[in-house]
Amino acid sequence: ERVSALGIMTGNSATTFNPNGALTRAQAVKVLNQLFERPAVENITESTFRDVPASHWAIGDIEAAATEMTMKK
Repeated sequence: ERVSALGIMTGNSATTFNPNGALTRAQAVKVLNQLFERPAVENITESTFRDVPASHWAIGDIEAAATEMTMKK
């Protein structure tokens, strides 16, 4: 409940949270970006990765994680 309240992790839907389920790479990137306060890249029209289409739900977080940027201290 605490990580959800802090916005670090949310459920698969408004009523489903599966802490024992398998974590995808995209979900891991989303969580790490939240922890590092790294904002998702917006308005992605072309993916850097062959296996991740620009329409993927986490493309902004994936691109942000693969991009060198300054972090908050």
